[in-house]
Order: sequence, then structure tokens, then C-alpha cells
Amino acid sequence: MEIKELSGLRWYQLNLDPGVQVHKALADFLEETGLSHAYVLSCVGSCTKVNLVYPKTTDIPPELGAVEYNGLFEINGIVGDVKRVDGEIKVHLHGSFTQEGVKAFGGAVREGTTIFKMAEMVIAGK
Repeated sequence: MEIKELSGLRWYQLNLDPGVQVHKALADFLEETGLSHAYVLSCVGSCTKVNLVYPKTTDIPPELGAVEYNGLFEINGIVGDVKRVDGEIKVHLHGSFTQEGVKAFGGAVREGTTIFKMAEMVIAGK
């Protein structure tokens, strides 16, 4: 186990518009703010496309499966982080989504996940 105190964080609200891809928006956010590491603490809204990966085996690292959903989905929550690693921006997110108010699903959120009407995020970074 590793415990770190997160001091000196700056707080942001990020609102995403229709058609915006979540990963690109977060990478752009990190560039525009000049932060080195940001934590996505909350995200609600809606999507038209959700790309997820999930573990298929118990091996470490596991073999991954991938799914893409197209339609209308509510974002129940997305959390994770965005950081600079060796000069590149890395986005690591997990999320939960609902279709038609009853079917819930989730996993590691991948590039291509696209906002429908809007998404509101609370982010803390340094």
C-alpha cells in the first residue's frame, strides 16, 4: 500500500459540449492548465458512444476484451486521472453508464467515448 498526501491542489469544473471526445478533452485540459497531474473526481452527463475495456483473464497483466456501445447513455460516473509521463499525456479512466434507465455497464473508459448533450466534471490537479 502507498499513501500520499495531496497538498496544493487546484480545483476545476470542466463542462464538455456535444460531440466532444472525453480523452481528447482531458488531454487538452491538461495542456491548457499546465498541470502535471489531474484527478477526475466526478463526472455526470450523457454519451452517444462508449468504448470500454475489461479483463478477460486473471493473469497479471490480464488479457483485455473491448466493447463499443453506440446509442444514448447516461454517465453514472467517471473517475480517474490524467498525467504527463515521459513527455506524453496519459488518460486513465473508469466509468459506469446506464442505457434506457435499466441496463448498467462499465469498465475502463477508452478513447472515442463521445458526449451526447453535455458532461460536467470536477477535477483537482497540481
